[in-house]
Amino acid sequence: MPFNAPDLETYKADLDNNIAAIQKLKTDSHATIKIQSLLNITAYVLATRFIEGAIKHIIYNCCKMRGDTDTQLTALSSELKKFNNPEFTLIRDEMIAKINFDILQGKTAGLFSDSDVSFLNEIVKNRHRNVHATFDPADWYNKNLKDLSDFHKEYAGVVKIVSYLDTIHYNHSTSAFSH
Repeated sequence: MPFNAPDLETYKADLDNNIAAIQKLKTDSHATIKIQSLLNITAYVLATRFIEGAIKHIIYNCCKMRGDTDTQLTALSSELKKFNNPEFTLIRDEMIAKINFDILQGKTAGLFSDSDVSFLNEIVKNRHRNVHATFDPADWYNKNLKDLSDFHKEYAGVVKIVSYLDTIHYNHSTSAFSH
């Protein structure tokens, strides 16, 4: 499913190419089995980065469509740098705060489901478990309990949600965003 924003299409294609490369690794030694485990973590990190980048891109572009000034866009750019944990409720909060648009409209319209929301949150939480250390050294080692089969199921939900968000546009006659 192509995106409206060409940059999102390019970003997704890059992520898809990285996932395809990860899948090609042959796990035929102890070392490559360990490398596969690390690459599985990398898949979750890259997917979370895609979600975060897509949300920032969509919000920024929506504000440009609305006609925000350069000063407003500069301030927005600075504020968006603080958005770095793209769980669904935080995405929703950010969209409401920045463009006054409640993304739950997409769920109500059947464009994504509760399962898609859960899948998006699972990708973000799995990345979070693996990139942040705790005080306890027992937790310092690979906490990844997922592989690429989990990833593909969860990633489909992410794509549905980002695809919906990519349809948001500004209606100048109503001075509001819609999809």
